[in-house]
Amino acid sequence: MKKYPSYKDSGVEWIGEIPSHWKISKSKFYVKLKSGDGFRNELQGRDDGGDYPFFKVSDTNNKGNEKYLINSNNYVTQKEFNEERWTQFNKGTLVFPKIGMGLLLNKRRILNQPSFIDNNMMGLEPNQHLDTEYTYYNYLLVDFKDYCSDGTVPSINESQVGIIPILIPPISEQHQIVSYLDEKTSQIDTLIQSKQRKIKLLKEKRTSLINEVVTKGLNSDVEMKNSGVEWIGEIPSHWEINKMKYLVNLINDKQETSDGDIKISPENVESDTGKCFDLYSDYSGQGVKFKEGDVLLNKLRLYLKKILLTDYSGYSMGEMIVLRTNNKFINKYLFYLLFNQGLIDFLDSQSQGVKLPRVSPDTILNTHLPNPSINEQSQIVEFLDYETHKIDTTIKFEEQKIGLLKEYKKSLISEVVTGKVNVQEEVNEVLV
Repeated sequence: MKKYPSYKDSGVEWIGEIPSHWKISKSKFYVKLKSGDGFRNELQGRDDGGDYPFFKVSDTNNKGNEKYLINSNNYVTQKEFNEERWTQFNKGTLVFPKIGMGLLLNKRRILNQPSFIDNNMMGLEPNQHLDTEYTYYNYLLVDFKDYCSDGTVPSINESQVGIIPILIPPISEQHQIVSYLDEKTSQIDTLIQSKQRKIKLLKEKRTSLINEVVTKGLNSDVEMKNSGVEWIGEIPSHWEINKMKYLVNLINDKQETSDGDIKISPENVESDTGKCFDLYSDYSGQGVKFKEGDVLLNKLRLYLKKILLTDYSGYSMGEMIVLRTNNKFINKYLFYLLFNQGLIDFLDSQSQGVKLPRVSPDTILNTHLPNPSINEQSQIVEFLDYETHKIDTTIKFEEQKIGLLKEYKKSLISEVVTGKVNVQEEVNEVLV
C-alpha cells in the first residue's frame, strides 16, 4: 500500500504521524455536541405511529446496519415535540451512549433522519469541514475510556468529548477515504457474515444430532414403539421410559463456602455448550456440595441451556441444581439428554414466573426420560463425544477466523483514517 510523500508528528501518541498536509484539532472546534432528553414512560413504546424516531441506548445494539441507526422501538409525534421542546438531532448526527458499558463498546451510529435521543446518549454534529461518514470512522478509533470520568460507571460529558483529537484531511480526501473503507469493510463484513451463518448451521447440526441420538439410538433399522411421551416420540422397542427421579438423585447437601472454593453459578456456564468459563462465582454463603461427575442444571430460564458435567468437586450456587445419576444411568448420557430441545421446551413450558421463569426441582424429577441399557448409553456417549468434538472444533476454528477478520477490519480503519495508507494512490491505481 502506498504512503503519502511526507508526514509530521500529530502530537497524539495513539495517532502517531499523519500526512503533512492534514490538520489535527480538538473535536470542539469542528463538531457541535449535545446530550439527549428524558422521555416520560408514557411516551415510550409506540412503534406503530409517530413522526420522529426516538432512540435509546439499547437501539445501538440493533443488527442490520453497523453505521446507521435505522431501527427504533419508539416514535414521537410533531405535537409532542412542540409541547415538550426536546432537542432535535439532524440527519447525519453521530450518536453514542454517554454512560455505561455501551460507551466503551464502539456503539457509535449515524442518524439517517431527524430524530430524538434519550438523556443517556450524546449527539455529535460535524461542521462543513467534516464529512459525516468520515467522522464516524474517525470516532471508531477513539477509546472513550481514556477520556471518561473516573467512577464505578463509565460516563462522559460534552467537555470531555470536546478535547478528543480529530483528524481533518481535505474534504475530497475524506470522501475518498469513506468510499474506500465502505468497500473494504463491506467485503470483510460479508466474509464475517458467511462464517457466522456457517457457525449457526453447525450449531443447529449439533443440536439436531443430540436430539435424534439420545431418543432414537444409533441403529436406524431397529424396531420402534410409541414412548407415550410427546416430546420423546418413538423410541427403540427394547428401551424403557422412566421418571427422572428413578434414575437421578437430587443433591441438597448445603454447606458454607469459603474463599478459594470452587463455586459454580449460572453466570459461569456458557449457554448451549456445557462449558464453564469461570470456576469461582462471586456468590458467597451456602452452596450445594457436588462431586466429580455430577451434572449441574440451571432451573432459571431453562431455555438458556446452562448445563454442566463436572470433573471436579465444588459448590453449586444460586439456581444451579445438582443431579447425580444412579447405576441405571450414565452421567454423560444424562448430560447430553438434558440438551435435547424437546425436553428443554417441555420443561420450559412448566416454568412459573414471568420475569424470572424457573422450573421446580419436583417437576424436573417427575419428567419421563428414555432409558436405554447401560451398554447403549455408553455407545451413544462415545458417538456424541466424537461427533460433537468435530463440530465444536470446526466452530472454534471459524470463530478464530472471525476474530482475525475483525482485527483486520479495525487495523484497516486505523491505517486509513490516520493516513498511514494513501487512499488517493489506491484509487488512482484502480482507475488506471
